[in-house]
Amino acid sequence: MNDQGNRRAMTAADDTTTPSAPSGPDSSTNRAPRRPARWAAAGIVGLGVLAAGYIGWTQVKPTIEARKYANVTDKVPTAPKLTARSGEKLLRIDPTRSSLTYSIDERFVGRSTSKAEGTTKAVAGDIALNEADLSASRVGRIVVDIEQFRSDNNLRDARIRKDFLESHTYPLATFDTTALDGLTGKLTDGTSKRFELKGNVTIKDEAAPATWDVTASYRNGTLTAKATTTAKLSRFDAGPISVAGLVSTSDDVKLTLQLTAVDPATNTIASEVTSRDERVRTGVSPSFAKDVQPIIENSCAVCHNSGQMAADAVRIDTAGDVAAISDGIKTVTQTGYMPPWPAGDKGVALLHDPRLSKAQLATLAAWSDAGGKLDVPASTKVTMTKQVAELLPRKDKTVRIKAYTGLETNRNDYRCFVLDPKLTKETYLTGYTFEPGVLRQIHHVQVFQITASQKEAAKEVDGADGRSGWECYAGPNLRGERVSSRLPADRKRDVGFAGQSDLVAGWVPGQTPVIFPENSGIQMMPGDALVIQIHYHFSKKPVPDRSGLSMQFDAPGSVRRMRVVNPLAPVEIPCAPKDAGAPLCDREKAIADNVRLYGPSGASNEAGLLGLCGHTPDELTAGFDGKVARSDCLLSVPEDGTITGVLGHMHTIGKTFRLTLNPGEPDQKILLDIPEWNFNWQMNYGLAKPLHVKAGQKMLIECSWDRSKDPGRSPKYIVFAEGTEDEMCFGTYSLIPDDQ
Repeated sequence: MNDQGNRRAMTAADDTTTPSAPSGPDSSTNRAPRRPARWAAAGIVGLGVLAAGYIGWTQVKPTIEARKYANVTDKVPTAPKLTARSGEKLLRIDPTRSSLTYSIDERFVGRSTSKAEGTTKAVAGDIALNEADLSASRVGRIVVDIEQFRSDNNLRDARIRKDFLESHTYPLATFDTTALDGLTGKLTDGTSKRFELKGNVTIKDEAAPATWDVTASYRNGTLTAKATTTAKLSRFDAGPISVAGLVSTSDDVKLTLQLTAVDPATNTIASEVTSRDERVRTGVSPSFAKDVQPIIENSCAVCHNSGQMAADAVRIDTAGDVAAISDGIKTVTQTGYMPPWPAGDKGVALLHDPRLSKAQLATLAAWSDAGGKLDVPASTKVTMTKQVAELLPRKDKTVRIKAYTGLETNRNDYRCFVLDPKLTKETYLTGYTFEPGVLRQIHHVQVFQITASQKEAAKEVDGADGRSGWECYAGPNLRGERVSSRLPADRKRDVGFAGQSDLVAGWVPGQTPVIFPENSGIQMMPGDALVIQIHYHFSKKPVPDRSGLSMQFDAPGSVRRMRVVNPLAPVEIPCAPKDAGAPLCDREKAIADNVRLYGPSGASNEAGLLGLCGHTPDELTAGFDGKVARSDCLLSVPEDGTITGVLGHMHTIGKTFRLTLNPGEPDQKILLDIPEWNFNWQMNYGLAKPLHVKAGQKMLIECSWDRSKDPGRSPKYIVFAEGTEDEMCFGTYSLIPDDQ
C-alpha cells in the first residue's frame, strides 16, 4: 500500500469533485449507522484473476471495453479471393473441415505440466494450384478468427480473448505467403508433398515472420494439408502467461493448421461454423438457483457486479455470465487459488476468512462437470447479498485528479495530486474506495492528510512542469503546518520510526474498499484535504489517467480517531553469482543508478533504514545463497492504543512477510504471517480480536525475497527503492490511541 522516500516535491494538481448522495461530509450528522468494518476479502471469491489469463499487477494488460466473453460470433471471416489464371485450379478453404489449434505447456501450482489446447474453425482463404508447376502456385491471404478459440476451460478462453490476444479488439489473425520452399512437380491426382510455407503472420496488428512445415495431398479435386509452426507469445505481447500462485505457461506455443480446400464452383462454402465445446458432460448437476447462485451472490458478486473492483476483469451480472465461466470457477477454487487468502494460519485470528467450505467447493465442481447448466433464464440477475453489500463503504464524495499523462522516459513515476473534499467543519474519514482510471498503469497508491496551509502551498508546485500534479518520490513534502503538529509534543513522532507522516490510506493490488474498524476514522478539520500519491509504472506509452478517491464521512462524537503506523526494514539483495560481473551488480553503482532515477531518496531510503534498524549490508547479505535474501527491523509501538488491522507490502520477488508483537517474549503474538507472498493480493487484514498495546512494546517486521521468482529480470543489486523492479519491506498497522 505504502512506499516511502525523502525527495523534495516539485509541483501539485487540480482536482475535480463529484458529489454523490448524501452530498458531502457536512451532511453526515443524520446518517444511518456505520456499516461493519471491511478489512479483508470479506468472503469474496475474487474471480477477477482466474485461470490462465490474468498476470501480475505490473504486467496487467489494458482493460478492453468489449462484448461479454461468451458472446462470440460463429461467422467465418472474409478473406481476399483469388481469380484463377491460365493453368491454375482455384480452391477455397472449407471451414467445416479446417481448423487452427494452439498447444502450450501449462502448469498449475502443485501439479505436473500439462498441455492447454484451443481450437477455432473460423478459417478462410483461397489457394490457386498451378497444375504444370506446383512451385508457381499461389496462396492467398489466410484469415483466422482467433476470438473463436475455444478450449476445455471457458474462463481460460475469456481471459485469453480479453487480456492476452485482446481478440475482442483484434479478432483476426492473418498469414501472407512469401515462398513455397520444396514444393515442386506437377499437380496429379493422389499427389502428396512436404514443403515449407514461409510468410508473415499478423496478430494484434503486429507482423512477424513464420515458417510452417506442411504435409499436403490432392485427391479427387480436394486439397488437404497439415501445417505446423512454433511461435513465441512474447513476440505479440500475448504472454508468457503467469498467474502467481495459480498457473504459468511457456513462451513457445505450437500452432497446427488443418486445411481442407475445395472447388468453390461446385461446393458451398459455409459462412458460419462453430468451434464450441463438444465434450460429453456427465453427472447429476446441482441446481443453479438453489445451490450455485447463493454461493456466487455471497462470495463473488461483491467484486464482479458491474461497477465493482474486478468487473473490468470478469463481469458477473447474470446467470448467463456465471455459466460462461463455469469451467474456470472449478479450476480456481479446486486449486486453492480462489478465494484469495495469502495469510497463513500462524498468529492471531483474522477477520473475514473467505475460504469456501468443502461442501461449497464440491457443489461448484459438480455443477461445472455437468456443463454449467442453468435452471433459470440466462438473463436472471446475480447480485451481491444485502449482508455483503453492507461491507462496502458509502461514496459520500468522489474526487478525481485532473487528467495526467506521464512520460515514456520515466517508467516509474511517482506523482502527487491534491484531492480537496472542501470541508467546512470537523469530520471523520471512516472509509474509502480507490477509483482507478487507467488500471494497467498504476502500481500502488498512498493517501496523505494535509492541512489548509499545506493545501495553499501546493498551489506553488501544482503543474509547474506543465503537467498536472507534481513529482513526489518522497511523498507530498509541502510547506506549512502538518497534521501531526496538532498532537501533543510527546506524540509528534513515533518511538523508533514514524514511517511516512500523516499517511492515512492507500491501495495496492488485491485490496478491496475499506471501512475503518471499531468505529474509528481519520480526524479531519475544516480546510484539511488529502494528497493522493500514485506510483505509475509504464510498460507501454502512457495515456491520460483520472484516478480518484470515493470517501465515506461521519460526524464526530461517536467516531474514534485512528492513526496508521508504518514499520519498515532495509532491503539488501545481491545479484546471483552468475551475474556478479554485471555493472549494476555493484552495490554502489546500483544505488547511484537509483539516485539517477529517483533523486536523493534513491540512496537515502536504504541508508536511513540501515541506521534505524542497526544493520549493515554485509550483515544482511552474509547468508545469501544466490537466491533468497532476508531482512528485519525491530521497532517500538509509539503510544498506548488498540491495533485493529495490519498490512504487508513487498514487490514482485517477495517470498515471505511477518509482523510480530513482542518477538521472543512469552506473550509474543504474530499479527500477520504470509508464508508465500503474492504481489496480486496485498490485503488489509482485520484482527478478529483487536489487540491493546502499550507504548514501547517491540514490533518486529521480517521479509524475504526470492530472485528465482523473476529469472528474466535484468541483473542489479536491489535495495529499498521506489521502482517496481526494486523492493521494499513495508508494513502498516492501524492504531486507535487511548488518549481521546
